[in-house]
Amino acid sequence: MFVIGAELLKEIQGRSVKFILNESGIAFFPATQQHRHVKIRGLSYEDDYRGNAVAGLITQERIEIRFHRAFSDQRIRSIWSRLLMTPEVAKAGLGPLYYQGREIR
Repeated sequence: MFVIGAELLKEIQGRSVKFILNESGIAFFPATQQHRHVKIRGLSYEDDYRGNAVAGLITQERIEIRFHRAFSDQRIRSIWSRLLMTPEVAKAGLGPLYYQGREIR
């Protein structure tokens, strides 16, 4: 699983970071950018569920992933647990994960 832009997680205090994610990897980027404008090989978030990735937002309190009809709770849980095993993300000490407004454990 590749990780792009993990340096943005180092100083999350007081700001937000966006990301797009699927089984192949994750790309973090500044909250000022739109998810649909980030294009990384293997990751694509498009309006109306046309992309192969979910969109998310990281704040000090939590991680929030937007609904995507191709991603079940179990799929999100599986991808996130794999991601937490990558050193760049594991050391960030991120908060709880929410999908569709519900906490995923």
